[in-house]
Amino acid sequence: MNMHLENASRSRKRILDLRDQEHELLKTLVSCRSLTKGSVYNLRTRCGKPSCTCAQGQLHSAMVLSWSQAGKTKIFAVQPGDLGRLIRLTGEYRTFRQARSKLVKLQKELLKEVDKLETTLREAPPQASRS
Repeated sequence: MNMHLENASRSRKRILDLRDQEHELLKTLVSCRSLTKGSVYNLRTRCGKPSCTCAQGQLHSAMVLSWSQAGKTKIFAVQPGDLGRLIRLTGEYRTFRQARSKLVKLQKELLKEVDKLETTLREAPPQASRS
């Protein structure tokens, strides 16, 4: 088998492999039902009152949802009944964004491989005969 056919065969196989990976990423993306941008975490702060226990190091604690909007960080106090749901929704958001990022990289790689296949398969145009 000549090198031309081997290279084309490798490119075809790689394209099909990338398509399978793309399919898996798309399944992840479409399986997400609801998302919330941001992170849930325990915010510990001082209130500033000199007589408060936080002045001695025992900080106030609150579960919050933090996200960026128009370049500014927003913080929302999470009620105990909403905590589990918001942790799940922010996790879904991270999963979605990671899959999207992988999809973008994969599609760039796929296009490179398609271009490589085209280059491998392309034949020179026939030369004009001189009469």
